[in-house]
Amino acid sequence: MSQTARERVLAAAMQLFSERGFAGTTITQIERAAGLSPGSGGLYRHFPSKRAILEAGVASSIASNAGLVSLITDADRLASLPLRDRLLTLARAGLRRLEEEGDLNRLVMRDLSQFPDLLARVGQDDIGRIFRAFAGWLQGQPDVAADRDWEAIAMVLMGAVTHFWIMCEIFSEHPAGIDEDRYLTAAADLAAALLSNQGDEQ
Repeated sequence: MSQTARERVLAAAMQLFSERGFAGTTITQIERAAGLSPGSGGLYRHFPSKRAILEAGVASSIASNAGLVSLITDADRLASLPLRDRLLTLARAGLRRLEEEGDLNRLVMRDLSQFPDLLARVGQDDIGRIFRAFAGWLQGQPDVAADRDWEAIAMVLMGAVTHFWIMCEIFSEHPAGIDEDRYLTAAADLAAALLSNQGDEQ
């Protein structure tokens, strides 16, 4: 399906914001990247300001986390897999989400501190929503040990996946030379060993 002009403007602006920064991106640059006549003001048919584009881009990125949240909260989707494979599936899905929303993530790290309301929204409605879903998922697994600090464990595991994305973003590949499959497999193996109720029975 072809993008509408508004969608092209939004995609072009978010990419430019992530590459050049919000302040370093001009309306003319966005128009050119979106296939509009540069300097024509055509962008204003879709958005009243550059700030409005940023707000819409953040909202769109947050809304796109529904797929990952659905994977986490649908109890039947992964139920047939061993615990380690369930964890690995979610880790891979989390990394894909970070990659797909790379423009927003770069903005969070570089520019969104200038917009505290938008930064808070990302924290609450994007990161927070996924975190709450994952912590609940962990606690609800039938083959995990009881009496764990599920929120802290969820944050550690999410942090491990996020760290890998950040390192690859900075260096193009992880400086330790560990590829995605090895890294996520090791993380899933460690998490499964920690969480498995079989460990408590030994």
